[in-house]
Amino acid sequence: MYLIKIFLISFLLFSNIGFAQKKKIAYCSNQSSSGFLQIFTMNEDGSENKQLTDLPENCMKPKWSPDGKQIVFYSDKGLVYLIRNFEQAPETPPFYLWSGYNPSFIPSGEQVMFNGEYDDVLSIFIIDTAQFGAEPSLLSDGGYSNMQVLSNDGNKLVYSTFVAATKVIVVSDLNDTTDAYLSLVSKNDDANLEPDISPDGSKIVYSSFDNNLKGTVRINTNGNEIPLTKGMNSSNVPRFSPDGKNIAFVVINDKDVSLYKMDSDGNGKKDLNINGGDVGTFQWMDNERIIYDAGSDTKTSIGIVNIKTGESDIILEGGFHLHPTIQK
Repeated sequence: MYLIKIFLISFLLFSNIGFAQKKKIAYCSNQSSSGFLQIFTMNEDGSENKQLTDLPENCMKPKWSPDGKQIVFYSDKGLVYLIRNFEQAPETPPFYLWSGYNPSFIPSGEQVMFNGEYDDVLSIFIIDTAQFGAEPSLLSDGGYSNMQVLSNDGNKLVYSTFVAATKVIVVSDLNDTTDAYLSLVSKNDDANLEPDISPDGSKIVYSSFDNNLKGTVRINTNGNEIPLTKGMNSSNVPRFSPDGKNIAFVVINDKDVSLYKMDSDGNGKKDLNINGGDVGTFQWMDNERIIYDAGSDTKTSIGIVNIKTGESDIILEGGFHLHPTIQK
């Protein structure tokens, strides 16, 4: 009886571990009956592909809710949609939220943040997903603002905006009700884009593009700005790993667009040599793996690369497969 108990405990333990590792990937693909880009899900090995939407428009950049049940995305018509329960799709059609672009859930999962027009100026909004007929509220200051990201605790909003005709990175303290709620992060005269904030909220990383459109990844720590990729080819879209120890970014040259990683202090730069072609979008799956899309003008595949082993595997190909994102 004792041996049977040990066997059952071991079986349940390893079964639960395996189950915990099996997360769904949401992505968009033109392998639909209509030919439009639609939202799909699949397993981490590329199996069990399931189409979730069937809209007469191209669907793009899905994002998971923190509980892993909902998916928000937008279309090329500038409409933001919400899949309230991905397991019930496509039988239950997506819910239209508002006009806008680039939606994502806030950490609580109760609201969606997105870009939209405010007095004909691109701004950042937030809208309640549970309340029927809810209207969005302005989250930025009403000036041109985009490329937003929230800190893990939801207290800091980092985004790109204009100050005196220069594209800068700012951070907004959402708990500060004084006029000092907004502070400048970037300390240079270049065009500053694509910010990200470290998991603990202490560091902000971004890319600065000079007049020759050459990008340099910079980091701001305790008010000090340090260039991390100075001397390299043009670098863009820096993203912290979940533990904040590494930064993934793309390098653009005359031949290709490559995916790199480095330590958060700029050391240990490494070309990950991904398979599939020029990298498009990417996201950290965990502290060792990055999921990405890569390809050319004729096809785009989805792959996973391990930053420690260097192993790069294509998990989905044949057609255009874009914007993969891992279930939370």
